[in-house]
Amino acid sequence: MTYYLASVPVDFTKEPTGAELSDLNDALAPYDPRGSRGSLSWRRDDAGNVTFNLVVETADDREAKSKARETLTAALFANGRRNVTATVRAEDDIEIIPWK
Repeated sequence: MTYYLASVPVDFTKEPTGAELSDLNDALAPYDPRGSRGSLSWRRDDAGNVTFNLVVETADDREAKSKARETLTAALFANGRRNVTATVRAEDDIEIIPWK
């Protein structure tokens, strides 16, 4: 098994609040590549696209994309986000690189 850093883009139809991002932080903390529980590992580009970073352990990069997508989708659902307001993009849009 190999660890992979996954950069997973998410489309929000409504801007997430600070409380919602805090809830996502708690749900994704075990997957934070920095091992930090204090701040969410995400970024927003100039176009407003939000991408979350998490680490997954899988046999290969193809499986890593699938697991990263499933993990982030589960975190969004666990925190009240439904496909109406947040959608994890397709596996083709997820970037994967080996981690440590």
